[in-house]
Amino acid sequence: MPADAIDILDYIRTNQTQIMIFLEGICAIIAFLTLITKNLSKTRKTVIFLIEFNALLNICAACLYYLWKDVATPDMWYLVRTTKFLDYLFILTIILWMNFYLKDLFTHEGELDNHPRRLFAVDIILGLGIVVLVISQFTDLYYYWDADNVYHRSSLVFINYIFPIAALAIMLSALLKFYKRFTPGVKLPLILFMFIPIIMGALQSATGGIALGAMSEVGMAIILYVFTIKEMNKAVERAHRLEIDIMSKYQKELEDTVAERTKELRVANEKAEHLLLNILPENIARELTENPDKTISKRYPNSTVLFTDIVDFTKMSSNMSAEELVTMLNAMTMLFDARAAKEGIEKIKTIGDAYMAATGLTENEENDGAEKMLRFARGILTDVDEFNKTAEHPIQLRIGMNSGELVAGVIGKMKFIYDIWGDTVNVASRMESTGRAMRIHVSESTYRQIKDQVETGEEAKVDVKGKGVMNSYFIL
Repeated sequence: MPADAIDILDYIRTNQTQIMIFLEGICAIIAFLTLITKNLSKTRKTVIFLIEFNALLNICAACLYYLWKDVATPDMWYLVRTTKFLDYLFILTIILWMNFYLKDLFTHEGELDNHPRRLFAVDIILGLGIVVLVISQFTDLYYYWDADNVYHRSSLVFINYIFPIAALAIMLSALLKFYKRFTPGVKLPLILFMFIPIIMGALQSATGGIALGAMSEVGMAIILYVFTIKEMNKAVERAHRLEIDIMSKYQKELEDTVAERTKELRVANEKAEHLLLNILPENIARELTENPDKTISKRYPNSTVLFTDIVDFTKMSSNMSAEELVTMLNAMTMLFDARAAKEGIEKIKTIGDAYMAATGLTENEENDGAEKMLRFARGILTDVDEFNKTAEHPIQLRIGMNSGELVAGVIGKMKFIYDIWGDTVNVASRMESTGRAMRIHVSESTYRQIKDQVETGEEAKVDVKGKGVMNSYFIL
């Protein structure tokens, strides 16, 4: 053996009591820390605690043995024999608990369905070692005392080292077989735990007088705890990073979902608003949205109302199929709607083949509603001429207009409508019903507001129910 190695062994032999007392303190601290560690599984925590606690008992027994072994008294004989028994016993139990640790490692970190079968052989070998150890206490198999109560190692004491070395060798072989399944932080302490005690056990068997096996087992138990905590911290850190990544991904998905739902809601609101604006004037729609239970009504001092009607519609419809009739009315109405949107006219409703619209729906009496309605009326006459060029059933219109005060409002809560009432509306309807085909028939009140826009106007008299004879004008 090299001189340096001999010097080291001599140093350990001389100071091993102090070394073992130091290791006892560390084992006690680690055993306590293991119990209060929160992030270890219950199985892993229990096994590591038992390894550390058995290591503490092992080093205590070895220390007491080396303190008492040279005290040759009858009473001390029992204590020395007991401590030596416990020294050997706890070496075996440390390896036994380490085997449990390895089984748990294979099925979790190693992700095996079942741990290697050879680990069962380890349990059998260690159990057999304990049985032989107990037998040795009643024989001189491992050691004996002479007549002066002085301890002597038996020539068969090497048997005691066969069991732990064989068990560790089998565990090491199992680990090496599946070593790719574990990270270096897991593999390194396990290999050290198994390999170094094998060397130390063989060395102790050859040298004697030094508790190399016990100290190496205790040292490896300490290293095992340190690496376990290190790997646990890495696992916790990875879990936290994964949790952060998941939360970030979830937050991103949530933000995307909120953005998508917001977009969908905005589109839905726009559709609802567009639909509402197709039914109601913009100011009425806004007021109804803000105050859904409020009665919506307005009085306008100078509005212009227009009615249109198809000439001889009843006779025409009797010669058309239902589909042809609806198609024709829809085409005509769409032309009028497009023209109303272009000229800023408020469509009120359609009644059968009649089209009703209004302008000047403002509280300002001075407005250009009549002029706008005149442009609209002339425009729809042009639209009808264009329509008739390709229509299978050409149509002609009567158009009536009147201006004056009226009341507008929203009626109903389900399938509500926006409508207008008053003499102004009635007279406008009378202008239409007494009108002529493809002419614009206006009341005197409307004519006064649009006469600057009319080159010629044919004056007429109209008998209006409840109003008597009224002046009116036919214009182009």
